[in-house]
Amino acid sequence: MTKNKKQEKTPSPAKHPKHHLSWGWKVGFSCFFLLILFYACHPLFFKHPEIVDSSTIVNDEPPADYLAEIPTDSISPYEDAEASLQNVSTSPSPDEAALPNPSAVDSTPQTSADDIAYLIEALNQSESDSVPLPETSFAEQSDNQSYQLYEEDLPDNIIEDDFNTEADEDSPYIHHNQKNIKDINIDLRHKPRYFGPLPVIAIVIDDMGVNVNRTHDIISLQAPLTSSFLTYGPKLQQQIAEAQAAGHEIMAHVPMEPHKNLYTAPDGLTTAMSDEEIKTNFEQMLKKFPGIKGVNNHMGSKFTEDEQKMSDIMEILHQHDLFFLDSKTTPKSVGKSTAQKYDVDYAHRHVFLDNNNDKAYILNQLNIAERIARKNGYAVAIGHPKSQTYNALKEWLPQAPSKGIKIVHMSEIVEVLN
Repeated sequence: MTKNKKQEKTPSPAKHPKHHLSWGWKVGFSCFFLLILFYACHPLFFKHPEIVDSSTIVNDEPPADYLAEIPTDSISPYEDAEASLQNVSTSPSPDEAALPNPSAVDSTPQTSADDIAYLIEALNQSESDSVPLPETSFAEQSDNQSYQLYEEDLPDNIIEDDFNTEADEDSPYIHHNQKNIKDINIDLRHKPRYFGPLPVIAIVIDDMGVNVNRTHDIISLQAPLTSSFLTYGPKLQQQIAEAQAAGHEIMAHVPMEPHKNLYTAPDGLTTAMSDEEIKTNFEQMLKKFPGIKGVNNHMGSKFTEDEQKMSDIMEILHQHDLFFLDSKTTPKSVGKSTAQKYDVDYAHRHVFLDNNNDKAYILNQLNIAERIARKNGYAVAIGHPKSQTYNALKEWLPQAPSKGIKIVHMSEIVEVLN
């Protein structure tokens, strides 16, 4: 009993081993040491970005090491095509070097059939799916560059009709000056041109079929447009069928030699060809377009100035009862005179819509076409399957009826004119 009480009076104290306190102090000291070590050594692990001196950058070009870090798979196929063609040598040949005035020689790189084929492939791979184009597109610059490879510089001039001159022999009609208007005697000198109660415009889209996606954009407008297809586009018959289903009239866009040193096309017509070669090659082109009513020239600023070569073309057109739309890529074109010689129906364009791939510019060109149509009764406007041409037409076409303008196929205008 006494022993138990003694034990209660002297309870045993709680045990706190000294080594626990020692271990905690060591952990804390170690963490503090590691923190100091990390602070002292962190420049070895983390490199500060280098500051680029802006004065060393010429023409706002980024540093070379920046360009090297861009992944190659992010580059557009358009740019690949353009880069490959820009590497074509432009050094003059020995014959050119011997000329007394080398500056007069056209130093434009000569593109080849392989270049054109690669370009077509790149154009059609650039967008796997055809989607509505935004107001501005990354591909616009590439579109413009690609056209430089197979399209000569198109003139900005507006072609007016020559039947509005004051000369009696060229005017639509003359009358004798009687005082009483009922007694006016009208002598018809030309067939009156009447296109209906509204002025009409033919919108002809050249270069169709090479860029499949851009072609599809134009076809999706589903308006009475006239699609002029190049002779060497991929899946040509399929594209033509789609355009016809959308209400388009089809024409053959015949590649002809320009003054600019460009490769016209795999089956282009040149002034160096014999008459027989031109006729044979032209016939082969027309076989790709059964049922068409007419053709127009692709480029051709040099070819359409040659009376003999154009006579070869008109002879074939007469045999097939086809009209000729003169794109007027040169003011010296003999298209009209040779067409008259071979009794071929003829018309010419008034305005090019999209020498600049800019929506505001194209809408202004359409306004010019409207003005010409209201004055003459008709107008012919030629455009191309470009991004902003699509955007401009998408906006303008629905407004045409409210402006008192009727859109018609090219053959309807030709029928009235001839």
